[in-house]
Amino acid sequence: MISFFVKTIKYSGILIVVLAILSVLIYFVKSPSSGSKWSLGNGKNSTVQIIDDHVTVQNFRDINWLDKKNTNKSIEENGYRNLDFKLTDLQSLNVVVSHFSALSEIAHLFILFELKDKTTIGLSVEARKEENEEYTLTGGLSAKFEIIYVLGSYDDLVGLRKKREENIYIYPIKAKPENVQALFKVVANRANQINNKPELYHLFFKNCTTEIVKLVNKISDQKYPWFTQHFAPGDAGKALYEMG
Repeated sequence: MISFFVKTIKYSGILIVVLAILSVLIYFVKSPSSGSKWSLGNGKNSTVQIIDDHVTVQNFRDINWLDKKNTNKSIEENGYRNLDFKLTDLQSLNVVVSHFSALSEIAHLFILFELKDKTTIGLSVEARKEENEEYTLTGGLSAKFEIIYVLGSYDDLVGLRKKREENIYIYPIKAKPENVQALFKVVANRANQINNKPELYHLFFKNCTTEIVKLVNKISDQKYPWFTQHFAPGDAGKALYEMG
């Protein structure tokens, strides 16, 4: 009986390794597309122009997902706008963890920049779905989706998760304004890069958390736990607390 369980665990481990290798191979073989017909809220890439101290976010998403009067047509026509502000007005940063699964380790992570006047600019890195396409774990493993950088309002990004009745936690980050501003410039460069050259999403290696961690690592020496960013984004609150 013991030998049976040992063999089962052994072969399960081998199967997981094989599936992981296959997933990575598929990711590198497939090519992303920028010409598809996208699902609601995924239709436009956010881009950023920074000239000296002036910032313009094009296709800033500002959809009121909780307004039942909104139609798909009105969302597509009125859900995006340009947002202008001063780079030096960026003052603070929050991390949002939204749990959409019964498994606490599974969650969506995004960040919120805040200006002096309390205006919020959020960044959510997501799997970009085509029209009538649903997000699935197998799709995330098989390079079915492109990746999209959504720059949007608090009401949009948090409101969408409220509409889905997800459990939302917001963690303020200890960061100097100049570091917040430096991070936003890194975000801007990456958002423009994705707009110019589409990339594929991967459930473990290019997801909401790994992308944001890579951005933060460009301006910070503190390293976010490897396992949490790849496999347990829902544990972000604990990881952030332990990092101080």
